[in-house]
Amino acid sequence: MLAALLVLPNMRPLAQEAYKELHYSTDPADRSACEKQLNILTGAIREYREQHDNKLPSKLSELAPDYLHDSSVLTCPFVRKRGGLRIWKKRFRDLALDPHTSYSYEFSPEPMDHYQWRGAPKKTWREWKERQVERLGGAVPIVRCHDHRPWLNLAFDGQIYESKEIYWESKFSDDASFRIVANWFPAPPTRSLTATDFPPRDSKTNIRVLDLTSFYNATLANSWQGFPGNHLASLPTGLQEFDGVKFDIRGVIQLRGTELPARFPQQVNGIKVGQKCARFHFLHAVSFPYRSGNTQASYFIHSSDGQVRQFPIIYGRDIADWWFDPTESEAPNAKVAWTGQNEASNAYGMSVRLYHTVCENPMKDAEIATITLEVTPKDSLAGPFVVAITLE
Repeated sequence: MLAALLVLPNMRPLAQEAYKELHYSTDPADRSACEKQLNILTGAIREYREQHDNKLPSKLSELAPDYLHDSSVLTCPFVRKRGGLRIWKKRFRDLALDPHTSYSYEFSPEPMDHYQWRGAPKKTWREWKERQVERLGGAVPIVRCHDHRPWLNLAFDGQIYESKEIYWESKFSDDASFRIVANWFPAPPTRSLTATDFPPRDSKTNIRVLDLTSFYNATLANSWQGFPGNHLASLPTGLQEFDGVKFDIRGVIQLRGTELPARFPQQVNGIKVGQKCARFHFLHAVSFPYRSGNTQASYFIHSSDGQVRQFPIIYGRDIADWWFDPTESEAPNAKVAWTGQNEASNAYGMSVRLYHTVCENPMKDAEIATITLEVTPKDSLAGPFVVAITLE
């Protein structure tokens, strides 16, 4: 949600066109003026900590008036000249949600929402930033100004430096996973799984209910995505019927997502079929929300005579985030097959669900040899996972 544009006292609001033109500054003079204010903020934060047993303020506006006698220092000089306090997504870039400053305060005690951390107990933004300080030292920003390009960062140790991207972490690592919250609160080391880690398949299960045992890379009961308490332990196991289709529920095939541990594969090949069918039924979901209408995975059907057909799996149509707010009436077009909860979702007042997608087979007369599951695109945030596949 875009925050409302606030107009500072004694300032004329600019026309919308002007905001578009002046939404950030590349002028070295504007940067220099902002740096002077950031130095003042450094002193105010230091004085606050000295008088509060080394504790940080909850938000920058708490510094005024006792430690920051001129409250205009809370607003970047370029913003004062421009005429509006907010023209960016406040929720994303201002972690303290402070309407009295144009700066983003990074060490807010506000809890992270479920888009960043899906573990129990909840984590705060400050806990995450303190963990970064432990590993990176004082270079971690405590205040950021998003009204300049490059971005201006006031580091925890008082230094001021630029970053060419909104993610300051890229200055220290080219690895995108470096900025993923879950990687800073690592789960206990995982071991390689074998068939004995999963419930045995019922010997009477119809061959049209595919056996995925050798392809599982996570169990239903463990927090395989790296967030404590976030699992599918409440999902009934064994041969179960959802949305009128029988599925073999015993494990998870998790594909790669940029917000997930790097150990998951981009592609899973060779899921054996060895028979003809009219339709494919997939029980699946994605690990995080994404924009509706975007492909998040592709399922490739390989026939025994060499034909290949691709089924793009579209967010909002075929599949969606497995976390959802049960108080909201809106639901994706993707067909919901099962709903439940876990410790982590309960902590946020959320629930979890899986989706049922039906794919018509255009090669009905040919024997289907194998199925391939693949993340599409390769840098997808969502992280698709498949629980079961059944043929019709």
